Amino acid sequence: MKKLILAAAFALLLCQPVAARTNYNVCFNSLDADADGSMSKGEFLVAFSEGDTSVFDRADADRDGVVTHEEWEAYKQAQGFEEHE
Repeated sequence: MKKLILAAAFALLLCQPVAARTNYNVCFNSLDADADGSMSKGEFLVAFSEGDTSVFDRADADRDGVVTHEEWEAYKQAQGFEEHE
């Protein structure tokens, strides 16, 4: 049982660098595929197929299921990214 737990912990550690390498400092307009002024979770997943959906959830400040340009820029600023518009 100990070996199984250690193997699972090791596998989780190996997965961490992949998530850490995802660059979320992306121009909002390139994420808003249908140009409706907001990014859906589907659009997020298309842009960041290997990304962490909790990033979308944190960026969706008003919890309405979409991320606006303002929310995306606020998220990036909170993460220390410089604006690239």
